[in-house]
Amino acid sequence: MGTKRGKIQLLLLSTMLMLVLLFNLSSCTKNSASQNVANNAGTLGQIIANSKLKVGYLVFPPAITKNQSTGELAGHHVDTINEIARLNNWKIEFVETDWANFAVGLDSRRFDVSIVPTFVTVPRALSVYFTKPLFYAGNSAIARINETRFTSLESIDQPGVTVAVTQGEAGDEYAKANFKKAKITRFSGGDQSLAFQAVIAGRADIALGDAYATSQFAQANSKQVKDLFAASPYNLTPVSWAVRRGEDQLLNFLNSSLEAFDYQGRLREWEQKAGANWLHLKKIWEFTKE
Repeated sequence: MGTKRGKIQLLLLSTMLMLVLLFNLSSCTKNSASQNVANNAGTLGQIIANSKLKVGYLVFPPAITKNQSTGELAGHHVDTINEIARLNNWKIEFVETDWANFAVGLDSRRFDVSIVPTFVTVPRALSVYFTKPLFYAGNSAIARINETRFTSLESIDQPGVTVAVTQGEAGDEYAKANFKKAKITRFSGGDQSLAFQAVIAGRADIALGDAYATSQFAQANSKQVKDLFAASPYNLTPVSWAVRRGEDQLLNFLNSSLEAFDYQGRLREWEQKAGANWLHLKKIWEFTKE
């Protein structure tokens, strides 16, 4: 009887040990699978495994706005990235940056994707991977209302002329590449109005910026300044998001998401909600009969 009881106890103990072993193996397998996803898919795998997406941004109405009282972000770029996260049950951590440092923020892994509305340029394409364009925009310039010297871009690049730009913004890159005689004054941060205000204050003769920002500033200060190239913005350029170089899977995922939203009409829907009126490629739908 004692021997039989001992065998039963031994059998129960062995069964319990086997269950513990199987449970541990199962946990290890799940952890290993999550780790494999992270290792094999780079940043995208880590985002999936952690259900967390780190997003770099700067305030750039109407794409990205910020409630100064609550800190809440809005705008059509914010709506777009929020919907991507919602559909995948991801939590978003927003990290503020600027045009001069968004690439550094990506490289240092402060954030996984930059939704900063960024002009796609050849020099920038060496530093980051750009998504498909979300819209297209050009550049213009702010000059004092009575300014008569500037009739073209070429007329700006003269000795004695001070040009204000926002560091890292497309106007800054244009000035670096094309202006050899004028003095360039750079303002850090993401607020282009600082460069425009320098014109009003007399610290600069002209300020370069994107056409949307210059038009908004000129409308708000119509008695003091004018939007020099309002009728025909120069340097029409695609505007995109960015990820770290080498993050092909994350780039492909974002491109697929943006393309789906585009063809569903949701990108335009979010733009209209934000009051934006950007340029887009015209799509013509045609059904063919077999």
